[in-house]
Amino acid sequence: MVYVSWFVERMKKTFNTVISHDEVSYEAYDFYHEELDDLLVPAEHLKKLPNPLLFETLSYVDGKGIEWIAGFVLEEETRRILYEVWIKNGEAIAYELYI
Repeated sequence: MVYVSWFVERMKKTFNTVISHDEVSYEAYDFYHEELDDLLVPAEHLKKLPNPLLFETLSYVDGKGIEWIAGFVLEEETRRILYEVWIKNGEAIAYELYI
């Protein structure tokens, strides 16, 4: 996946955590709006996103057991990122709406 390198670099640059590509896991799902939790996409952002939407995640668990997740909503045809969320141990710590 294209975004694994981005995730590895972001973890190093933003969170001062060095990881290798093979430590990153990836998942992708199609969701209808009513299936998503506010933790992933707040309701006010969800209104602006396609329904259904493609949600991809990259995750890493560090040596202290802390789980880091970067989630993306992508435009399926162009693969353009429409929304990004960062979750640390089950709590959203940052998000960005690109549309």
